[in-house]
Amino acid sequence: MRKQLISTLALLLGFAATAVTAQTGPVNGNAESGAQLYFDHGCHGCHGYSGYGRKDLNNTGSPWLMNEEIFRAFLRARADVAPLLPSTDMPNYPANALSDAMVSDIYAYVRSMPANQPETQDVPTLRTILEAAEQRQYRP
Repeated sequence: MRKQLISTLALLLGFAATAVTAQTGPVNGNAESGAQLYFDHGCHGCHGYSGYGRKDLNNTGSPWLMNEEIFRAFLRARADVAPLLPSTDMPNYPANALSDAMVSDIYAYVRSMPANQPETQDVPTLRTILEAAEQRQYRP
């Protein structure tokens, strides 16, 4: 429990410090290697092949992407204190699943993604699908 509390406090302090400065940190990893890891570890399942998916990465202003240390802390905290962060569907990525070097590479790849979300307003079939999905009521 103490380890969870310390991890959570470190994560929150890092988040607060980054939010105050609002600057993105340097990229130290290899984006090409990061791309392969991004696909190998299934990141594209939620974040899409280009950073736009169920959970967008590009142009979100996410504080978790402000710098590599915050990104790594988020991945590690998910493994250590996942019950304290219930609002996210992110999988757990402890150091034995993704090394620090691998996290650096994935971070480099994510930061290299262009801000090029496609326009969808003028795609009639897609509009029909999205409107139908909005009308559906899901019942557990």
